[in-house]
Amino acid sequence: MPLAVGAGFVLGFGVFLSYGLVLLGVVALAVVVAGRSWASLLWAVLGAVAVVVVFAVAGFWWFDGYAMVVERYHQGIAAERPYSYWVWANLACLALATGPAVAAGVGRLRGWTPVVALAGAALVAVLAADVSGLSKAEVERIWLPFAVWLLPATALLPPRSRRWWLAAQAATALAVNHLVMTVW
Repeated sequence: MPLAVGAGFVLGFGVFLSYGLVLLGVVALAVVVAGRSWASLLWAVLGAVAVVVVFAVAGFWWFDGYAMVVERYHQGIAAERPYSYWVWANLACLALATGPAVAAGVGRLRGWTPVVALAGAALVAVLAADVSGLSKAEVERIWLPFAVWLLPATALLPPRSRRWWLAAQAATALAVNHLVMTVW
């Protein structure tokens, strides 16, 4: 019970750190479903609600803040970032950031196991963020918390091929590091 309340508290607080992190609720729900711990869900929700109440009492309502962020986003840089391009480019950036082994692992998501639940939930969260259009060209800032939950998909790769996938991951990381000019 205390761990579930703490987990809910951390997730609830995270939602106030970044509006995109609300989608981590999908991953949290997958953890509950995979662990079949329905009582934990109730305690986690109570922990998250406690955070919302504290912010509300302090004068901040999450939905108002979110509406303002969406408005400001569309008034600002979003006008210069076409949805039709970034809906695909975001996924390509995430694929480069996570590497070919993750892409291959995600391609093997079938059946129902804890690994499939976690990676599948992260994939659903990423696709929801992508379709929303509110994270155009923001993969490195908004989506990387979900990348961590895609990594377990690599456990689905055949054991004999894992060294090759590791080499492919390293080669991709080196290529991106040496060939892509970034400003940071």
